[in-house]
Amino acid sequence: MKIALLNDIHDGDSAVGARRCEMAPILLERVVRRLNALEQPDVVLVLGDLLNDGDQVDAGERLAMLKRIIDKLKTPTMVIPGNHDGDTGTFYKVFERPEDIAEFGGVRFLPFLDEPQPGYNARRSQQDINRLKLARHGFNGPIVSLQHVCLFPPERAYAPHNLTNAPDIIRVMKETGVALSVSGHHHRGVEDLREGNILFVNAPALCEAPFYYTMIELDAQGHAETRRAGLAMPRQLRLVDTHMHTQMAYCSENMDVATMITLAKDFGLAGICMTEHSGQLYFNPEKYWKKHCLQQGMASAVPEENRMTDYLALKAAFEEDTVRFGLEADCDYRGNLLISPDDRSHFAHIVGALHGLPQVLKDSAQAHLIHNDFLFMVEKTLQQGVVSLAHPFRVYRRSNLPVPEELFLPTAKLLKQYNVAAELNFHTNLPPVEFVNICLNMGVKFTLASDAHNLSEIGDFAYHIDLLKQAGFDGDLNDVITKVGI
Repeated sequence: MKIALLNDIHDGDSAVGARRCEMAPILLERVVRRLNALEQPDVVLVLGDLLNDGDQVDAGERLAMLKRIIDKLKTPTMVIPGNHDGDTGTFYKVFERPEDIAEFGGVRFLPFLDEPQPGYNARRSQQDINRLKLARHGFNGPIVSLQHVCLFPPERAYAPHNLTNAPDIIRVMKETGVALSVSGHHHRGVEDLREGNILFVNAPALCEAPFYYTMIELDAQGHAETRRAGLAMPRQLRLVDTHMHTQMAYCSENMDVATMITLAKDFGLAGICMTEHSGQLYFNPEKYWKKHCLQQGMASAVPEENRMTDYLALKAAFEEDTVRFGLEADCDYRGNLLISPDDRSHFAHIVGALHGLPQVLKDSAQAHLIHNDFLFMVEKTLQQGVVSLAHPFRVYRRSNLPVPEELFLPTAKLLKQYNVAAELNFHTNLPPVEFVNICLNMGVKFTLASDAHNLSEIGDFAYHIDLLKQAGFDGDLNDVITKVGI
């Protein structure tokens, strides 16, 4: 069983010391996406302190907002409150109260809501200690104890907080054969500690950089192995997000350039490149979404719909050494880039993209008819001096068609010929690992791109690094990533 731990989210209006309370929804969205797409746990345990101040008048609204994000998880979830979450009754008006003994996949989970004690400690009632004994009746599988406040053998580990009757609890845990005890509360976390057959895990906080979550693999015999993963990228890698959208995108969810710059630093990036859709800057939403701009080209652009001046104003206000402004640009169906020559002079960073093809495919059995169109559009795009080819096979995925393997090699050859990087992009556009492998073997370089439309997506390259590993790459990322002038 794969278990994910989330704890100490501390949602609030502003940072409190190292706690990034104002980032809580963004961090939670980011970790939920990571768990669903990459980790795929069997169960998620949320170990309390979802709020920074559960006594605020809007605590219920904040909990409801966090619940909407947590509900996006594709796996069973168990949520318990912490000492910052306010009244337990109010908390469980929002979240579903877990059973005293819950069972998932042959593992029993015991959630404890221990009584607060001075010094941010807690005490477990005798009734709850007795529940530990009941959990073993008629059951031979692993048992997991979960609580908010740290639980450790006091004499074996330094933790500033603990259960005040920890020795009594641990004695019963040993008698019962508990395999795993998990807790949060101490934001730095404590190194895993094994006492007999019990593994004690104290998970670091999600709300403090590098924004950890914890993964545990638990086997049928009760043996557990843990791994901590940060939502921020390792700063020493000096990664750059080469493709992200701004508040000017028609498809923006919550983007804001000033916030994006701050978050990029929080998430360990060395730099970012804003790349707004050029078609959205020249054409109104209807013309853009119905692809009139691709059919008719720049000749059909009208001055009253032109927002390029506003985008250049953003560029003037925010561009710096680690923040670049560019464009994501399509070619029209005749192969002409959707950027006016005068505007092109302002941007060195152009990401080429294919959002449509001349022929509309209705019958998947006739897919081969558009392959030549695809390669024509790819080559015309690569001839425009673009730094990378964004989400190369998006047009197939968005048409609910299989990505044709016969296009992998000719696309890679074109990228090599024109010395253009292949973009790794996970914004609903999962790159085929076979294509990545071909590019690696041919020496085609890559760019890492979030294609962010939501602040929680910025610079989350765990997927990209995992994909490169799947394709057989285990070397220095700098050997396969192209530089982008940052």
